Formats: sequence, C-alpha cells, structure tokens
Amino acid sequence: MAERSPGIRQSDEWVRAVEARLGVGFWSWDIANARLHCSAGLYALAGINPAGLHLDLAFLETLVHPKDRLPVDDPHGFVTDARQTDRQFRIIRPDGQLRYLRSEARRLFDRDGNATRVVAVVSDITERQDLRERVANNRALLHNISRLIGAVFWIADEEGRLIDHFGSDLVDANAQPGDDVTNWRTSLHPDDLERLPDLWRETVGNRRPYSFSPRLRLANGEYQQFHIVGLPFSSEISSNLHYGGISSRNPRITAPRAAREDIASLTPAQVRACRALLDWTAETLAQNAGISVSTVRRIESAEIPGQGDSLRMVLLAFKEAGLTIWHDERGRFCVSDLA
Repeated sequence: MAERSPGIRQSDEWVRAVEARLGVGFWSWDIANARLHCSAGLYALAGINPAGLHLDLAFLETLVHPKDRLPVDDPHGFVTDARQTDRQFRIIRPDGQLRYLRSEARRLFDRDGNATRVVAVVSDITERQDLRERVANNRALLHNISRLIGAVFWIADEEGRLIDHFGSDLVDANAQPGDDVTNWRTSLHPDDLERLPDLWRETVGNRRPYSFSPRLRLANGEYQQFHIVGLPFSSEISSNLHYGGISSRNPRITAPRAAREDIASLTPAQVRACRALLDWTAETLAQNAGISVSTVRRIESAEIPGQGDSLRMVLLAFKEAGLTIWHDERGRFCVSDLA
C-alpha cells in the first residue's frame, strides 16, 4: 500500500482537530463510484469504533430513530434527497444513548454542471435540543399558571421596557398568547402614567421590590385597576439587571402576606368601610366575628382605638368573607372583594 503524502496526513490531522473541537463529523458520497466515505468524527458521533466496522448508508440509517428514518433502497436517491439539505434526527447509539444530530448536505459539481459528490457535515445538537425543550416547557408552564391564577408574568429591563410576558390575554380580551404588549403604557390611565417614570427610577435605582397599582384600559375601553409587583433578578442567577414580576386584577395574587394580614393599622372608618362593602350590619359582623354587637360599636367608634383581639376577630371575618385589605405603593388603604 502506498504511503500517504505528508500533505494529506497533515490535512487529515487538521480535520480530526476541527471535528474534536467542534463536535462534528463528515460524510461524502462519490456519485460515480457509489462509495461512501466517513470521517473519524462521524464514527465518534455514532458511538462506533472505526477499527471495528466500516460504515455504510444502510447501517448508518439503522442507528436512526425509527420515526426519523429515510428509505435507503436507492442509495443515490437517499443522498440526494432534498431533506438531506438540512436534516435533524435522533440516533440510538450501540450503547443505548439517544442523541440529536443535524446533518447539512451539499452537492458538488464538475465544470459541465454534473453532480459528482455529496458532502455533509453532521453535528451533535443534543444539548441545544434539551435546552430548547426545557425553555419551551418552562414557557408553557408559566402560561398555564398565568391562566390558572388569573395573572400576567412579566420581565422588564432597567429602563422599564417590557421584554417578555406570559398571559397578555388578561389585559386585552381579544389578545392571543405571544401578542406584542410592549406598548402597554398606552393603556395606562393618564394620572397613573404620570407617576410611573419616577416610581420606576426610584425602585430600580435602589434595587427595591416594585409595587404599582395602575388603572389599565381594557379592550372594551373601560379602565380597571391592576396590581403589579416585581423583584430584581438575583445576581446569583442572572447577570441581567432585569426585573420580573406578576400583574393581576386580583389583589389577593400580588399582595404580600404582611399586607394581606395588616390588621393593626385599620382605623374605625376603615372597619366601617369594609363592613359596608360586604353590606353587613353591625349584628352580621358581630355574628361572623364571634363578638358582641357592643364590641363592634366600640371598634367602629372614632373615639376609641382598635380593640386588640376583637379587631383581629373582625379582620378574620372580613378575610373569610372574601375581602382583601392592603396598602398600595403610596401607603393608601385599599380593600377589594374581588374573588
């Protein structure tokens, strides 16, 4: 056997170095002689020892997952199949490993325009495919959660630009998942829009939790109050200076636990407001709270401060009746009976 020239040996070494560095392999098909040549990198991708077996088209395709195989009855038709131009498929290696591969084939022609060879580069895209599937699953999960709890998840950059969201249909009844909602500011009530820039700059500048309860215009033209909270991304997880959070019409979703149970700061007037929202009489409140009517009267008296344990019983009755009580970003008392 004739010894290979130094130039050819060096070229082979370069190819092997490129294949090892990039995790790729090559195959070529000589059309005139119906002969397949496979590089060492392709053997490695297939999980086969090149010293133990010579690869051919039929054997290569037996490694492909049954649902991804192409017919190999006609070798020429197989290598020139239009799907070979950019083909993604799974293989099952002899050791049982499942890998995702991508093959990109191109034809080479002589000066007369006749195809002489088909050359393909094959790469292992398993990690990329796994990452794509994880991202897709996470997005699908967030969309499902947003629908289940009635909220929008959002991500914004340090300038306050909305760069991703899940559940935009909650803002616009006619919106579809994936619709552009980056111009959501146009839906803000003018008074709330005026307050937004200063609030966002102060929040981001100090890397503090974000809390905002603006009125947003719905598809029917009416305004409804939304409750928006967010936190800066942890530097341990992301290098981006982004904020992520949740927006909902239901204050129960966004109000922190401390705010939902903020009972010590209720004034007599606020107790009366809560009772009026439920359309309860003093007798009804007393019955639901397990206290006397006279205690209710004392709690609602502007002359006597809150009654300690009795006030907690009143607030528990309000909570069980479906009220949510919190303070907004400006410290104002808020109450809602939205379920």
